[in-house]
Amino acid sequence: MYKVRIHASEEYDVLIGKGIASKIGDCLQDLGKKGKVMIVSDTNVAPLYAESIADELVFAGFEPSIFTFDAGEESKNLKTYGDILSFLAEEEFSRSDTVLALGGGVAGDMAGFAAATYMRGITFVNMPTTLLAAIDSSVGGKTAVDLPQGKNLVGAFYQPSLVLFDTDFIKSLPYDEIRNGLGEGVKYAVLEGGEIFDILSAGLTSENLERFIALSVECKRKIVEADERESGVRKLLNLGHTVAHAVETLTEYVVPHGVAVAYGIRVMARLACERGELSEKDFYKIEELLAENDLALELNPVEELIPYFIADKKRAGKKLTLVTIQGIGDCSLTEIDVKDAANYFGVE
Repeated sequence: MYKVRIHASEEYDVLIGKGIASKIGDCLQDLGKKGKVMIVSDTNVAPLYAESIADELVFAGFEPSIFTFDAGEESKNLKTYGDILSFLAEEEFSRSDTVLALGGGVAGDMAGFAAATYMRGITFVNMPTTLLAAIDSSVGGKTAVDLPQGKNLVGAFYQPSLVLFDTDFIKSLPYDEIRNGLGEGVKYAVLEGGEIFDILSAGLTSENLERFIALSVECKRKIVEADERESGVRKLLNLGHTVAHAVETLTEYVVPHGVAVAYGIRVMARLACERGELSEKDFYKIEELLAENDLALELNPVEELIPYFIADKKRAGKKLTLVTIQGIGDCSLTEIDVKDAANYFGVE
């Protein structure tokens, strides 16, 4: 088992290991918790795990209840968020109780946002069940829901009290969902280089899975601790995301987030190489990394995506902050005028 300690506005542990979901009751007791626990899950995950997690909580003396929503990004909206809040109120949850997200990034984002705002904040525990959520969205305190105008436009920074990822959850994931997680893994590999790049270049296996997740969380930990509220260096975690969010919006989320991020990284690497900012050697290493993980995809051309950059939540006024690639393990922030985006991307 790996444990990564996050030192943010609230300190908490990220626990990674085989079979640790069965320890959820003990973990909550270690946090000094008791009373009610609301398990927030979707229609894909709840039938697999929600009852067994509830049983573990009952055995440890908790009073669990289960809230299930329709699986998919389409559910990450104000209506579902309001339904979660209403459920908490109807079940008479208090500030001493706990919200537990069980699922992927959608469950974590919505449950976390509900926990952040119900009674001005109650305890939030994140139990990701996807590779993508385990290495990315479950850590760092970002919670949000989508609006029709764009992704994650309403939310709050709210750190969990615990993140627990049972690697046995991987067994239930279809191939496309694992590839989706690898898309965000490529982001860490390009940002960090070193061992995490080597692992993904060689290919993820059951033997290196825990190590890969721990290294990804460590990469995010360093950045989040330096800039929890995303006023500076944390924006590096948005590598590939400006393009990715445009692809997601344009395709109405048919293209999943991690796959879109991988494409965004490919676009940014190609652009950097064309601009003479990234060596051909490193560009081809990134291309090989994407190919090894079945992520060397061609999606929407950039000229179709430019209009969607205007709605990107990372835009500040008329400025857009891009994460540019100078080398593997060497990325930086570049600010451009939104009106110059087409020219910057070489779109006539």
